[in-house]
Amino acid sequence: MFQKSQGIYALIVLVCFTARAGNLPFDNSGVATVEGIQIHYRLWEVEGRPARGSVFLVHGFAASTISWDQVADSLNQTGYEVVAVDVPPFGYSDKSHRMNQSITAHARRFHQLIQEVFPGREWHMAGHSMGGGIVQAYALMYPDDLLCVTFVAASLFDKLPGTPHAVNPLLRFSTVRFVIGEVARVWYIGPRRVESLLASAYGIEPTKEQVSGYLQPLLAPGMAMALLSSAFHYFEIADLDASGLQIPALAIWGDSDNWVPHKSRQHILKKMPETELILLNGAGHIPMETHPEDFMQAWLPFIRQCRR
Repeated sequence: MFQKSQGIYALIVLVCFTARAGNLPFDNSGVATVEGIQIHYRLWEVEGRPARGSVFLVHGFAASTISWDQVADSLNQTGYEVVAVDVPPFGYSDKSHRMNQSITAHARRFHQLIQEVFPGREWHMAGHSMGGGIVQAYALMYPDDLLCVTFVAASLFDKLPGTPHAVNPLLRFSTVRFVIGEVARVWYIGPRRVESLLASAYGIEPTKEQVSGYLQPLLAPGMAMALLSSAFHYFEIADLDASGLQIPALAIWGDSDNWVPHKSRQHILKKMPETELILLNGAGHIPMETHPEDFMQAWLPFIRQCRR
């Protein structure tokens, strides 16, 4: 079922980001190398008392750990140990243009990261949008690691075939990918574009700090080329079916989400009958940022009851 990763992965190209503690972007940053890929994560530890549990957070497309800042802080204050990861090539993780960026490949990397860096824990895992598909794959591939899983405005899948995706022949040439990537970086990724996308996803106007937080990692060297190369190296490493989910699950959606409306995933939720759906009034596609209090009120009772 599983295929071995092939090829030699490039080293991280972010000149402002190295594995030395003094150069990490946040006070609670860490870096782990998995399958030759450097993964940036942040750890909110519980000090002075045993943790109530461990929570693993996965962001959506073009985002980073900052999507979870408010939720991670709230969970930590409640007594939970929290780990949030940057899904490569986003945030401050590796920008290699040769890595497999499929959902199941990301799930396997995060499983290895957990086993190597945070062993001996049972996890509450949550994923937003694209990250929701990753944690869905994780829950199907490694259910023994998890107590429960939460899908937030998630890009859930019905089935995943373990086969490569087709790719535009032009993108097979690295020179073409480089040129297109640089054009995209200069002309497409900018403050106004990010502000517009966030306003659409939030359902409200973002602050300057929010725009900057999303924009800076997207401007990192190699970011655009890594995205363009993803289609060429994208292949699932496992055949998965949503109906195979065996652990407790919660789906949280904003009722005003026009990016991934909950109705667009109703047929998948029906295949997972043990999954509870909660809609947040007035929230858009990123409810944990725009409605953090409502989000926590919906989520905390669920994870508190998840036990072996």
